[in-house]
Amino acid sequence: MTERLYYADSYAIQFSAKLVERLTYGDRPAVVLDRTCFYPTGGGQPHDLGRIAGVPVLDVVAREGDNAVVHVLMKALTVDEAVCEVDWARRFDHMQQHTGQHILTQAFVRVCGAGTVGFHLSADTVTIDLDQGGLSAAQIAAAEDLANQIVFEARSVTTRIVDPQAADGVRMRRLPDTLVTGGLRVVEVADFDVTACGGTHVRSTGEIGIIKVVKTEKRGDKLRVEFKCGGRALRDYRVKSDVLGQIAGALNAHFSEADVAVAKLQEDYRSAARSLKAAVSQLVEYEAASLISETALENGRRLIIRVYNQRDPAELKLLAQRLSAADGVVALLASAGDKAQLIFARSADRAEDMNVLLKRALTQLGDARGGGQPNIAQGGGVPADEAAIRRALEGAAMQRG
Repeated sequence: MTERLYYADSYAIQFSAKLVERLTYGDRPAVVLDRTCFYPTGGGQPHDLGRIAGVPVLDVVAREGDNAVVHVLMKALTVDEAVCEVDWARRFDHMQQHTGQHILTQAFVRVCGAGTVGFHLSADTVTIDLDQGGLSAAQIAAAEDLANQIVFEARSVTTRIVDPQAADGVRMRRLPDTLVTGGLRVVEVADFDVTACGGTHVRSTGEIGIIKVVKTEKRGDKLRVEFKCGGRALRDYRVKSDVLGQIAGALNAHFSEADVAVAKLQEDYRSAARSLKAAVSQLVEYEAASLISETALENGRRLIIRVYNQRDPAELKLLAQRLSAADGVVALLASAGDKAQLIFARSADRAEDMNVLLKRALTQLGDARGGGQPNIAQGGGVPADEAAIRRALEGAAMQRG
């Protein structure tokens, strides 16, 4: 079994070790060392990265059976003893996030009696799943405040090994299947939290910097809480501050009044959209009247065929409805473009089946699909230019039966 040095000191990132086994893991060369500071994936925490004898470490896993730590490498090693180094930036980030999770989890227990039933740490997100899905914004904020109070007080964070049979007061979801340390390893935040954990942690809560909840999502009867600690929280704040500053600048407002300015902009937009919709409706009404008046009535039918270039489908449908409201009209309308749209409509006093006519036209355009009712049908979705669509519409109108 590999001696895991990170249990004794999470800050140790440089060490020498002997290679005790060479193997292939997946399709990559890998080694087992007699001792390691590399943390393998487990307990919700990702693995460390770094170098062994200058070769990049791609993955670190605990092997089932003997719990040896397998280091997956960029290329094979030829040495029998190596100088190794863990990527400190990644390690410290994990230490901040994982210790912050312990604190936030306990804060939710103390503030609202909500227990953590799941934890996940990745390169982008940190989440805990709480066993209560109905927490209010005020409760979440109170837990966040308590967590940061513990951070600001710079309380000590220590580890020790205890007898699993004497673990009263130790918070844990379940007893680990294998106790690699010879007992139950617990992490204690002074006078606040004692948790069974095999991960890497900071020495003082002050090193976490800050704990910030950034998102909550209800999942059935549970609540997923996403948060960021330390450097991640700083980067998140920087991005959001920059974005807010840009929005405020564009609105010519102070950032504290950006929400009011945005609300006004939204209302102005809705008002303009309503006015535009009314104007478009009126213009379409005039357009329909003009098309009807300029189309000759033949055998009681006005056949109106029009192809437009990339016209809005909703506007095209409105025109079809306006035309078919008059007597004697059969309107075959289309919009050309990357996703051509065809809309066929007829007056109530006409017997032509628009669904049949549409399918005739679509057949000439290839893979286009659509359908509808005898009085109105629509389809398309394939690229087609104005000339091709006009031929399809005129061909459909000329066919009999």
